Amino acid sequence: MIKNYAGCLLTCFSISFLIILSGCIATSDEVASLKEEIITLKNEISILKQNQTELNLQMKQLNTNLQIYTEKLEESKYKMSLLAQRMDDVHSSLSQRMDILSRQLPKVDISVVPLPTELFNISYNDYSRGMYDLAIRGFKDYLAKYPDSELTNRVYYYLADSYFAKKQYYECIKIIDEYLTKYQKDDYYVSMLYQKALCLQHLGETKKAEELFQYIKTQYPNSKEAQNLKTE
Repeated sequence: MIKNYAGCLLTCFSISFLIILSGCIATSDEVASLKEEIITLKNEISILKQNQTELNLQMKQLNTNLQIYTEKLEESKYKMSLLAQRMDDVHSSLSQRMDILSRQLPKVDISVVPLPTELFNISYNDYSRGMYDLAIRGFKDYLAKYPDSELTNRVYYYLADSYFAKKQYYECIKIIDEYLTKYQKDDYYVSMLYQKALCLQHLGETKKAEELFQYIKTQYPNSKEAQNLKTE
């Protein structure tokens, strides 16, 4: 009976040892599997970092290319503007010569109309020197003679600013409204809206002015006018 008991104990001990041993084997497999997963994860992280570095380099190159493209575009726009101004002058000069030749009248004093660029420069010089009455006269003459030339949008801007400098706010708003009707996607568009709001403010139209200021901040948040409004 003692032998049987001892045999039973031995059998139980053997079974327990096998169970413990099997548990240890399972844990080792899990550890090995976890190590493999960690190695895999590290490799994936390394690949992600490499991809991120390559992406950063590509973005940097893209920004550089975009800046170069923007500079070339601005240069092309400037050259096209000069060419268009030159075409205005040639067209006006040719028209005057054709008119003179068609008349063929000797000893007749035929007044020569200034070329678009000449008339603009004369008016702008008056504007720059603060001679706003002369500037207004010249700019209005320009609009009457060359309403669709390359410089017309700038003429509207400086004409409005001349009226603003003289505190003639109603006349300034009138010119701005003419401009806004004619130009919707122009470089001076937001500036003209801003100046109209300032005119309304000076005229006591506070509510209309604030509505226009808010419109500028909402529709053109990146403009210098919107940035100025944020700092005020």
